[in-house]
Amino acid sequence: MYCMNCHGWVDDWGSHDCPSGYWVVTDKEMVGIATRLHNLGITPLSAVWTTTEIGVWDDYEYLLSVKIDIGRRISEAVLGELPSGWKYHWETVTPDKSELHMLAYTERWYNFGFKSVDRRIEELIKEFEEYLDTRDADAVKALLLLGAG
Repeated sequence: MYCMNCHGWVDDWGSHDCPSGYWVVTDKEMVGIATRLHNLGITPLSAVWTTTEIGVWDDYEYLLSVKIDIGRRISEAVLGELPSGWKYHWETVTPDKSELHMLAYTERWYNFGFKSVDRRIEELIKEFEEYLDTRDADAVKALLLLGAG
């Protein structure tokens, strides 16, 4: 767990001084996205990435996923149109249409030897960080406040 209040890792839940509302389940690569969202007034519950090798040949075909659970549904106008490949997910595709609160990116990626799968994940994360840097924090917070009423 990472604490977006003191910007440190939560090693012991019982002794960490900051309230748990600042904590996010994340890995080190996603801390930048989680922190940027928090600074915009959207505190994520989790921010993780995964790679799954799906091809028959080793180290060739992958399913890449970057998922951010933002904990509540927000108007899509708050963040606006997401970068290419990113989507808002508000419900599952299962018959019960369970509620989700997710920003996510998925890609079927082929390793042609020009860069590693880790490098591709780094690029995706950096691109989304750069997108979040273009959002006006005061405007986002105002829209969130209007949407809460």
